[in-house]
Amino acid sequence: MEDFEQFRAAYPEAKREAGKLAVMAFETALRKAPLATLLAALDEHKRSEQWEIPRYIPWMTKWLLQERWHQRVIAPAPVAPQPLSRADQAQRWRSLSPQEQLRRLGMK
Repeated sequence: MEDFEQFRAAYPEAKREAGKLAVMAFETALRKAPLATLLAALDEHKRSEQWEIPRYIPWMTKWLLQERWHQRVIAPAPVAPQPLSRADQAQRWRSLSPQEQLRRLGMK
């Protein structure tokens, strides 16, 4: 029961469960994977982009029954910064002091 409480405490609060079905699902999961594996997978899922929105987090019992600890989370690809438009470049240039403009032109 201590392992269940540890897992339950680690699960996002909005989707935690404590009933008999949750305990049975947890016990079934423990027969298939050690607690360390469940907690590591849970930590990975909690850091995923999907779990940032509570309504997309599965209920704890469902996560266990569907053996989602096997499901690998794909990290989103980093977004490359977009080059500045000419208007943005001009605005940035105008925001510099005259001395800084001269320094960047190599004239000072």
